[in-house]
Amino acid sequence: MGPRRTALLVGVLLPGTLHAEPKLEQFFAQNCVKCHGPEKQKGEVRLDKSAGTLFADKELLETIAAVLEAGEMPPEEAPQPTAAIRSQAVQIIEKRILAQRPDNPLKRLTRAEYTHTLHDLFGVNFDFTGFLPPDHVEHGFDKFGEAHLMSPHQVMAYLKTARFIAERVLPDAKPGTRTWEFDVRHFHGSKNFATGGGGDYRDGDDYVLTGFRPYRSNLHFSVDPESHDQFIVPAFGVYRLEVKAHSEKSTEGEVIGINLGDGRHPTSFRNIRRIPMPHGSKGFTSELTLKAGDQLAFTFDSARVPGRSLEKHKHKGPAIRFSHLRVTGPLTEKWPTATMEAILPKPDIKPGELVDHLAMLLTQRPLSAVERPAFVNIAQKKRASGAPPAAIARSTLIALLTSPHFIYKAESSKLTAVERAHRLSYFLWNSVPDAKLLAAAKAGALADEPSPQVERMLKDAKAGRFIDDFTRQWLQRDKVDDFGPDVRIYKNVRRMTVDSMGREGRELFRYLLEQGRSMKRFIDSDFVMANDRLARFYGLPVVKGDAFVPVKLPAKSERGGLVAQAGFLKLTSTDFATSPIHRGSWILKNLYNEKIEPPADILINEPDIRGTTSIREAILKHQELESCSRCHSKIDPLGFALEYYDPVGRKRNEYRHVEELDAKDEGTAFQKKIKFTKIPIEAAMKLPNGREVRDLPTLKAALMADRERILKGIIGKLISYAHGRDVTLADRPHVENVYKSIAHKDFSLRAAIHAIVAHPKFGQK
Repeated sequence: MGPRRTALLVGVLLPGTLHAEPKLEQFFAQNCVKCHGPEKQKGEVRLDKSAGTLFADKELLETIAAVLEAGEMPPEEAPQPTAAIRSQAVQIIEKRILAQRPDNPLKRLTRAEYTHTLHDLFGVNFDFTGFLPPDHVEHGFDKFGEAHLMSPHQVMAYLKTARFIAERVLPDAKPGTRTWEFDVRHFHGSKNFATGGGGDYRDGDDYVLTGFRPYRSNLHFSVDPESHDQFIVPAFGVYRLEVKAHSEKSTEGEVIGINLGDGRHPTSFRNIRRIPMPHGSKGFTSELTLKAGDQLAFTFDSARVPGRSLEKHKHKGPAIRFSHLRVTGPLTEKWPTATMEAILPKPDIKPGELVDHLAMLLTQRPLSAVERPAFVNIAQKKRASGAPPAAIARSTLIALLTSPHFIYKAESSKLTAVERAHRLSYFLWNSVPDAKLLAAAKAGALADEPSPQVERMLKDAKAGRFIDDFTRQWLQRDKVDDFGPDVRIYKNVRRMTVDSMGREGRELFRYLLEQGRSMKRFIDSDFVMANDRLARFYGLPVVKGDAFVPVKLPAKSERGGLVAQAGFLKLTSTDFATSPIHRGSWILKNLYNEKIEPPADILINEPDIRGTTSIREAILKHQELESCSRCHSKIDPLGFALEYYDPVGRKRNEYRHVEELDAKDEGTAFQKKIKFTKIPIEAAMKLPNGREVRDLPTLKAALMADRERILKGIIGKLISYAHGRDVTLADRPHVENVYKSIAHKDFSLRAAIHAIVAHPKFGQK
């Protein structure tokens, strides 16, 4: 951290500046003024300013309270206040933070929430990634209102998306359903400079894929056996794909990827679904929502080797043989569709009635007297122009979908029954409430006894959205596969093994939630969640199939808990090296829920690491700087305890430093060579409390000893996600209340969610 911020942590206000807080004034004057007054300013900071100026900095107050409570300030060598006096100072700061806390700002639907909402309202199971920009992440989550500003670009994106939706849920005519048949005559593979095959080839009545890299190995298909013009989806809708395919030279299940993009030039391939094929499978059927112009291609995602130039029939490893594909769509169950009837219940509906109907359909709340006339005017003008009912409904729907009435969540100071239902639904389903939840809310059940509805919602399949979205953001699962693995270095770590690593954290969360197990299992457990590939990677008993199941660990295993997961260990590494700082800071931020990022306006002075010979020496240099020592004294021991695990989460006994050599140095024209250097690992360090951690078992023991802080940190993460705002020091009583209320249930994750929803704060803005 920079010098200014470090000094602020131990800030002192001089006598006479805190007239409203004489006890706090006295505390700071007695304990801090010596180093941060007019005569001496450690970190080049003076704090003899007005109380109003200093107390306007919410982050400053938060940090002062945190370091005082942790005993980090005053410094060890200085006289220390009594525990009671220190506690009193912290309580005064907490009250000040609570008193100046602003109202929770407006919260916009995130891209994921928007997608799920449209699915539940209109049955549109479509990925809007290409339409709406990504959401800004604030303190780990994208749900916070502070980050939901609207740029002109975002406004236009919402308008484009609304038009796309309205035109497809209210079409002018029934789309015609067709069926296309493709066989080996229509199948094509990737081009390659050397052989024209890239590991793909025709063999009798089958087309064979051997590699996993889409740009070198994929199967796409043309409408004419004599042509290479790829099949193009003709109209928006649901399409059924029936694929006949099987693996060969394989003794396990394999995975096929379905991708959007032109297989002839797959530079922008986007995987939209992965299909696990159990051993012995002869194919699969899948339904996808596609838009006009989409192109499809298949990849062999669980292949053992990268796609590369191979002579025909020379590949010795597993392969996937495709023999037939049938595409049917767009599928229409009935006409008019249920969605069309829901949007336009009768053709002669009047403009005002239509507006009121659509507003209630979208949000379950009426438009205000100020908002309503503008939408009615749109419908009236469209009707006066002679437009048919569907066109009038389309224009009105576009206007409402683009309006703050739909895009933003309504929240009063004290949530109404309907607003409470929406908060609960966007917490556990990431979407609008259903009829049962709304009925319960209007009957007062959500305010009086929400437990039955929470249980019903957690048992619904839509709770999977919460599990997936919360763990994706909390655990950063989506970044596990940001790189590699480089097959030159990690020869036995396959692509789908890394994919499984990214799913393990979600599956542990799901299991603990569904089984009502303790959140302490996030710290350590005697089991792991594993599928076939991850069980094989961990050296555990065989698991059949792609689905994750709990697997009991051997007595001497170090696995179990989040910090022992290969996904976390890979996430917190670079291509070739581990990152103790990244690992340690991840633990502090995501388990302890500490805010350790330095402010953007602070200059971080990098230490002089010339002459250091190891990662350990380089990082210890940071601790010598006053501007870095506070954070690094906590981060470094946590990260170094994990150094016995390599960048893909495998146990090791020494470093293997990787260096890429220029091709010219090795006489190779097309590929760089790799040089390895082995270095001993020195992992032992002491935490600020004096406890030594030296490896994964001692780290987990230290975390378990600190479990109260960690469990409260996880509870804080859940509250942040549920409320759509950052949890601050002012929320400590809230977190404490939830923590104590679930102690008798062994801190069950399921009980924590029930307690969060039942807490009075859940019904407040």
